[in-house]
Amino acid sequence: MKISIEEALEIVEKVTQQGGLSKVQEIVFRQCWAGYSYQEIAKNSGYQLGYIRDVGHKLWQLLSKTFGQKTTKTNFQRVINQYQLTTSYPKAECQRSSANTFNLSTPQTSTASQKQDWKEIIDVSNFFGRTTELANLEQWIVGDRCRVVSLYGMPGIGKTSLAAFCAEQIQHNFEYLIWHNVRNAQPIRELLTEIVLFLSEQQAGELPQTIDGLVSHLMNYLRQHRCLVILDNYESVLQSGGKAGRYRDTYEGYGQLLRQVADERHQSCLLLTTREMPISLTIKEGNRLPVRSLQLSGLDPESAYEILKAKGLAFTPGEAQGLFTRYSGNPLALKIVAALIQSLYKEDASKFLSQGRIVFGEIWGLLEQQFNRLSNREKQVMLWLTSYQEGAHLLKLDENNLPGLSTRAVLEALQSLQQRSLLENNSLRFTQPSMILEYLKEVTHDKSNSILKFATTSS
Repeated sequence: MKISIEEALEIVEKVTQQGGLSKVQEIVFRQCWAGYSYQEIAKNSGYQLGYIRDVGHKLWQLLSKTFGQKTTKTNFQRVINQYQLTTSYPKAECQRSSANTFNLSTPQTSTASQKQDWKEIIDVSNFFGRTTELANLEQWIVGDRCRVVSLYGMPGIGKTSLAAFCAEQIQHNFEYLIWHNVRNAQPIRELLTEIVLFLSEQQAGELPQTIDGLVSHLMNYLRQHRCLVILDNYESVLQSGGKAGRYRDTYEGYGQLLRQVADERHQSCLLLTTREMPISLTIKEGNRLPVRSLQLSGLDPESAYEILKAKGLAFTPGEAQGLFTRYSGNPLALKIVAALIQSLYKEDASKFLSQGRIVFGEIWGLLEQQFNRLSNREKQVMLWLTSYQEGAHLLKLDENNLPGLSTRAVLEALQSLQQRSLLENNSLRFTQPSMILEYLKEVTHDKSNSILKFATTSS
């Protein structure tokens, strides 16, 4: 049960050595609890923004020391809720009340020895479906004790939400849980240093300056302790414009990290979310190996309809089926289109469906971002595939019908596109999801589009 602001302040007063918060600290605490930004707090309180930021910084330092784990503006409610649960209720009472909904502010279980470092809190309080995927992940990570597990799929398919939901469910099986979002392509030395310092509880001493040394240091901790390390948006350290899964210049250290975690014996697990599979993992994965991967497709219809309902959209069964089919059960796309129908079409889903256009706005931007990662050859093959109504059959590739490329080049491109989650392989027949097909059709009508230019001028 989530505690109130007054209960939270009472807990802080009891456990802090200074006996509570100062007047300004309490202002910051209360308004952060209510969701205000520092700028809004400064405006509301009459203090300068810089002063409020400084008070906030010192407040989170105080709470981090008090509760024995990193506490920030984004996670302090969860930390205090967790403290209240572990000091007030038996372990058995901290179980999930529902199989499919939860809030990270009320974790399933926690122990005094468990250490967590969530760099950001993912809101998965409205999480739908994925029961099969969750069961697979839990079996791989907890039951089979896999060393590396990757979740990959196209933008918006729900990789981050699934990873966060799964981590919350299984966190009690680990001594340490660490979440890092690498979307800004954090240098590998910085990442390794942060993780090692956290696992050593800031007692690691002078750390090696080389990547080899830092990875070896980390492996020692992964052997000594049961750790779950999650790296979100891993595709950010992979290169664009070449074959899928290759690393950007100066980011090869991430590949070294994956190889050692995958190859060496230890008791921990590294979980990745990514739009494309790193090449080092595709070679090592297997159903009976300690490296596994799970490609996420769209939600099942029932779960997709629950998303539409949660957005407050009214629809008939036929309209729901139409939206599901057009967006292939992509959770983010369904949320975007539901908001559009509410704002522009006065909640009339039938009028939206009648206009035919399905790729626009944020959805267009997501697909464009993904297509900009492709090599020229991959762009050629993607455009070539749009001419096949039922998909191109792998065993019927004809040199005379290929887009100016050899069979070898097309096969390599098809494999790379699969790694990027842009193709579906059904019984050796390659097809494109509805959103992608619609996007490509739009591109072919736009003669100035860079994707079309590259594809038509490349050899």
